[in-house]
Amino acid sequence: MFCENDFIYLQSKAAKAGLSVGEYCHQAAMDNTVREMVSPELAKGIRDLSGIANNVNQMAHQMHVIGLDAVKEECIGIIAAISEIINRIKPLHHDR
Repeated sequence: MFCENDFIYLQSKAAKAGLSVGEYCHQAAMDNTVREMVSPELAKGIRDLSGIANNVNQMAHQMHVIGLDAVKEECIGIIAAISEIINRIKPLHHDR
């Protein structure tokens, strides 16, 4: 039994986890960690960062072969792209 405010809170938490209130309560009662689903926006940000990580690895190899100056502009571009993705994702999880 829950008061109305507690039930609304549980509904919100269950919805974020992609579960019914009953399933959310069951998992919580069984000492399972109940986590929110990854939003499509966050999933896209993670994929974007993964792609950038591949570029960074390639650039590290290039720097060892031909030197830092040759890939400096590419580094600056990647830093800007990472900053943009982080700024896009940050508001999605600001309330945690």
